[in-house]
Amino acid sequence: MDAVNLRSPLARHALVDTFSPEEARQEIGRIFCPHFLSPRQANAAGFHAVHRASRQRGYSLNFVGYGSEVEIDPGELSSFFLLQIPLAGSAEVRCGTTTALANPGHVASLLSPTLPTRMRWSDGCTKLIVLIEREVMQRQCAELADRAVDKVEFETVVDLSSLAGRLALNHVGLMLESIENGNAAFGTYLARLGESLSSLLLSSLAHSQRAALDTPAPAAASSTVGRAQDWIRANIERDFSVGDIAIAVDVSLRSLQETVRRHNGTTLVQMVEAARLDHFHSLLNDPQNRQSVTELAGLAGLGHLGRAAAAYRRRYGETPSQTLRHRR
Repeated sequence: MDAVNLRSPLARHALVDTFSPEEARQEIGRIFCPHFLSPRQANAAGFHAVHRASRQRGYSLNFVGYGSEVEIDPGELSSFFLLQIPLAGSAEVRCGTTTALANPGHVASLLSPTLPTRMRWSDGCTKLIVLIEREVMQRQCAELADRAVDKVEFETVVDLSSLAGRLALNHVGLMLESIENGNAAFGTYLARLGESLSSLLLSSLAHSQRAALDTPAPAAASSTVGRAQDWIRANIERDFSVGDIAIAVDVSLRSLQETVRRHNGTTLVQMVEAARLDHFHSLLNDPQNRQSVTELAGLAGLGHLGRAAAAYRRRYGETPSQTLRHRR
């Protein structure tokens, strides 16, 4: 997350800025859920609650700090998961029967909605927090498991030095960068980032449905890949998820992912991104199009222009702007 300002993230998205613990409890409670909030010092010396947030479909990205040491008891979150990444200070986070000692660059915490939670944030602790709606996470888990799931409960501790932790941290950094820099041409792109984060957490971290997701998925017929590619191309300017593709070709999501891996040597997400880049290329080469590079990238569903341009150059050997100039 080095490319974004972590001293004052989401500065343009302020919701709460108060020196009153009671006001903080009420206002932040409206954003997250009702909870008990208690400064450790009786006179609340140094208390300064700040909450900033950018909300997309199915999730929100938040920056939260309280200034002084506080205890927070929300009980069960009920309707959402919280991935809490400390930026400064430390926190003791208990969720269910396990406790995470969270600190910057080493340990984050992941709270599940069906487990009771209690936290103590140190003096000066600030966090970048991703809220993922419970319905979104459970739907994605059901798609991956190819069956209904009752609930998903994650291990509380997220080791940021592990491969899974680094991937999650980088993904949240991309989400923050897209919001801060305004590189997302459409809100649907940011929504896809949120959905892909929940998929990443489900596929890489320990949780109660892990055994169901680890069961080998049967591969579908090789023709399924071609049908999936045809559907992707026909719907390339629409907002869709990988789950929508699986429904369209009438196979489970994990079977489709396994079939694409075996026949294409790539992932389903990479296949979709390649199709979006190809569509972007055709739009840039169409003399009837008078839109800018940014607008055409948005039409192709490539909301993050910087990443899209880098991927485009790897695929076509030139930048989108160069392609546009050659056309003219």
